[in-house]
Amino acid sequence: MADVVMLRVYLTDPANLAEMNDAYAVAVGEPYPARTTVYMKLPPGLLVEIDALAVLTD
Repeated sequence: MADVVMLRVYLTDPANLAEMNDAYAVAVGEPYPARTTVYMKLPPGLLVEIDALAVLTD
């Protein structure tokens, strides 16, 4: 997570935002990378999808 600079969070239901924020705070921790949250239809059975952009140095 130290190399992650941005996360995109896709939620199926805006009502899940508070619960996602709580889980995000625990899993990601400070300093928080930039984040975009989008509401959209996901495949059946999925409530959230997250993708990450990380910058690695040699």
